[in-house]
Amino acid sequence: MEKEQDLFERIPKEYGGLVIAALGILLLVGAIRRWEWTLDMTGQKSGKPFGFLTLMHDFFGEAGVRVGVIIISVVFIVGGLVLFVLMI
Repeated sequence: MEKEQDLFERIPKEYGGLVIAALGILLLVGAIRRWEWTLDMTGQKSGKPFGFLTLMHDFFGEAGVRVGVIIISVVFIVGGLVLFVLMI
């Protein structure tokens, strides 16, 4: 009897980089359009973000958080595309 393949086993490994790049694009659009769920990553309705984004918020305010998310998203996009190219 053959074992049924898992959904992720059927997806080629080369597409992992594209998934990471797509996440980066989603974050980039969210930061540009000021989507709350991209800027407030605490999971609460109000409150400051955590980690790197808290540091950016303390030093630069909401604009700093947006810049931080934009920087992170660009790193995701570039890293995902580099990973995709290297896996081909």
